[in-house]
Amino acid sequence: MIRTVWGATSDIGPVRSSNQDSWLVQEPLFAVADGMGGNTEGELASTTALEVLSTALSPEALSAIDPNPAELVDAIRDAAQAVASLGEEGDPAAPGTTLCGTLTIDQDGPQWLTFNIGDSRAYLIAQGSIVQLTTDHSALQEAKEFAQRTGADLVLPPSNVITRALGAAMPELPQADYVLTPMCEGDLVLVCSDGVHGVLSNEDILAAVSDDASPQEIANALVDQALAAGTRDNTTALVIRAQSVVGSRYDGDIRASVRPRIPVRPLPVTTARRAR
Repeated sequence: MIRTVWGATSDIGPVRSSNQDSWLVQEPLFAVADGMGGNTEGELASTTALEVLSTALSPEALSAIDPNPAELVDAIRDAAQAVASLGEEGDPAAPGTTLCGTLTIDQDGPQWLTFNIGDSRAYLIAQGSIVQLTTDHSALQEAKEFAQRTGADLVLPPSNVITRALGAAMPELPQADYVLTPMCEGDLVLVCSDGVHGVLSNEDILAAVSDDASPQEIANALVDQALAAGTRDNTTALVIRAQSVVGSRYDGDIRASVRPRIPVRPLPVTTARRAR
């Protein structure tokens, strides 16, 4: 059994004319989307993605007793198709959005099932340590991985170029990454847009966290810190605390930095039905 408490804050920031970030809480589903596009198109893209994600998941998929996380794959595909339909085919200025979040599930013990497309991030915070659960889909991340793999000098591309997104004239529907992490009581998961993580280090994020602070207070503090640090983007922080966790099978070191993180690919429901 899993019981969570959460808090969320979003701010337009000092420069933008609209807030293109959106967030969703439909327990046990938590998500953030960071829209891209001129005027209000980015806002439309992020809200569309989360609305479709919310309605595409059945009550069974969101059941705390017998969840069906495989439906998440099809729901994200539906959201990607809906966002893609907002723009003209081949239009380089077509609206788009990132998508990042977590689904709390109780299969083989309580776990966080984290998913992402784009450069919004999820972090796990536990026992005074922090680890990034997601990998950015960005030109900057690819450049870092290339330099690490080959030993070549790191050539920094623009930090705002993402390589996967919903919509945004991507040539094909994006594939999300999925990671399973054992859940322990007291865990915090932060889901945030790049308006937050782009200006705050892991140490900055940890400084906003305390056992006495509620998730809402932590979310407020993170957005305030991002604004004080000079972010020029919309800022969104969604914080989830595992308040009560019963039945955990994990008996290892519960620090976030050493917790297992297992890449997975849930089977799409449509494929599972064809296989019967």
